[in-house]
Amino acid sequence: MTVGAGRWWGPLCVVAFAACLMLGVGVSTGLTTGVDIAVSQALQTLHGSPLGALLETWERMGDLGVWLAVTLVIGLVMASGGRRMAGLWFLLAISADALASLLKLIFALPRPPGGELLGILGETSFAYPSGHVTRTLVLLGLLAWAAGLATPETRRATARTVLALGVAVGTVVMGAARVASGEHWASDVIGGALLGLAWLAGVVWLDGRIRAASAGGASTPSVPPPGP
Repeated sequence: MTVGAGRWWGPLCVVAFAACLMLGVGVSTGLTTGVDIAVSQALQTLHGSPLGALLETWERMGDLGVWLAVTLVIGLVMASGGRRMAGLWFLLAISADALASLLKLIFALPRPPGGELLGILGETSFAYPSGHVTRTLVLLGLLAWAAGLATPETRRATARTVLALGVAVGTVVMGAARVASGEHWASDVIGGALLGLAWLAGVVWLDGRIRAASAGGASTPSVPPPGP
């Protein structure tokens, strides 16, 4: 990652998180109700169709238990294989889900009628933002970022474009699956994507700062003490 490209990750983190909060406020005031209902009615027609079955299969990949197991295994494999910093971010990905859970409690927005769920402790699971979408974007984004770093410099730009497209498609499909299942509104999905993007951008920015500081420290020549 070049310095020119890396400088945008910090501002992107701030903008995406602010947009997530602003959208939550808009949803709370009913600003998105009409669009949410229309999108929900359109996507729920897929229920029972072959495409709907595919959406349901992909949706299971965002379940907390499955997602947590995958991120932990990838993190441990990377850390044990010498990529300790990348492995650490996978192990810390649970913080993104924790942040989504916190925002759910803060906004306390209801799910669509019939889509009410309980949390792991039996508490009411609120709608905004979608944890499934946040988890999906974070996991796919980390995989794409790690793969991009491992790609030779001559092919890195093309690889990053393809990987970014894969992250976008996977996230959109997860969002569609959550709305089609009747457990989320479209606004919840967008909020989850914004939160996941904010977390991912913050990690990439912080990782770049740490690597730059490490490289700068390693390249600084030691100065011998002055003679008597």
